[in-house]
Amino acid sequence: MKKLFALILALLMALSCLSALADTVYTKVSIDPEVAKGVLSGFGMEDDQLAMVDPVAALVNALGVKVITVDDGAQIDLDLNGTDALSLGFAADDAGINVASTLFPNYLVTISQETITQMMEQFAANMPAGGSGEGGFDATAFQEMFAKYYEPFMEVVTSAGQPGEAVTGEYEFDGVVYDTYVPVTIDVDAIKAAAKDMMDQIMADPAAVGMIKGYVQGMSQSTGEEFNEETFEADFKAGFEEWIAHIPAEMTVDFYAHSDGSEDFYMTASPELEEGTMFFDMTMNGENMKMNFTMTVDGEEMACVFAMEDGTVTMSFEMSGMYMGMVMSFAENQFAMDIYFLNADAPLVSVTVESAEGGERTLSMDAEGKTVLAAEELMQDMNSEAAQGLFGDIMGNGLGTLMGALSEQVPEVAGLLSGGAAMAG
Repeated sequence: MKKLFALILALLMALSCLSALADTVYTKVSIDPEVAKGVLSGFGMEDDQLAMVDPVAALVNALGVKVITVDDGAQIDLDLNGTDALSLGFAADDAGINVASTLFPNYLVTISQETITQMMEQFAANMPAGGSGEGGFDATAFQEMFAKYYEPFMEVVTSAGQPGEAVTGEYEFDGVVYDTYVPVTIDVDAIKAAAKDMMDQIMADPAAVGMIKGYVQGMSQSTGEEFNEETFEADFKAGFEEWIAHIPAEMTVDFYAHSDGSEDFYMTASPELEEGTMFFDMTMNGENMKMNFTMTVDGEEMACVFAMEDGTVTMSFEMSGMYMGMVMSFAENQFAMDIYFLNADAPLVSVTVESAEGGERTLSMDAEGKTVLAAEELMQDMNSEAAQGLFGDIMGNGLGTLMGALSEQVPEVAGLLSGGAAMAG
């Protein structure tokens, strides 16, 4: 129960952060059931299990989440195709937080400041890749620890280009004509030497190695992968050396620009690798930018794309028939994101977020006419008379309203739940 309350508090705080720059944030997520079935069947899911995709997608596609922030707290509303389904509100004061919900309409739950602090500390400590304990990841500490190593390396990388003599001409790429070409030779030896120096310094710093080790161990635990503590340092160094070894022996960048002082440019490079080929190009046109990177090794091609154009960001990665992509668009008070997986033609998941100024908490946070119940009492004894009263309110009142909206708006899921309940009975 403590973990449940800690999770609820973390959710409330996270959702409140989303509304930091706006009073109301409304989020919709949609799943393409046909794309989802294609992905899941590709991973071996049986047909009887695939039948669950349609009702799950119907529920997700119907659901909307609204977060409204006010001076002393917030309210979270869930709707199904615009029909109110569930509301949760909280108000903070010096004593702690009061929580009200349509899920338990006759109760007001209180959580003291002391309990909040204890639960959040416990929750943070138990996060696989968070907190400050072993396996945790502190971004600020990581930045401070490794800045002294990677900043000198990046200085070498950015100064490794040695421009040749500019050549005037007419050079057209993607419909844009440039009049100046400059060959740039990259001092690869300097980059490799700087990379090796960075590796040696990191490996000689027990604190740095320990931080990397803790982070990798935490990630391994969260993903279920095996972590070998005894061979970690040797494996990490071997991976670093392999990366250095794959830096091309020679590299020349072709740079095209305008002689009128415009900052627009096009650059490309295609260095030969010992075991394959590499291609990179980048276009800058005003505020728009596009980068392409492909590498072929032993007949296997990897392709990456990153582009920013007219408020839209596109990213994609493709290798061994595996495709992943993301398209994000930004407009005033609106954000949209499409996520592609395996299928490059249709998104698996789409997300829209709309924000607006203003908003009002409609749930009453007044204790009058309600039973006030301390969360501490619930955590001490889930079988107490007070706890049973809360659960009775949820089962007898809150779930009835929720199931009514569910039955009307998403009958596929309501029928599924009813069938499951009947079988359980």
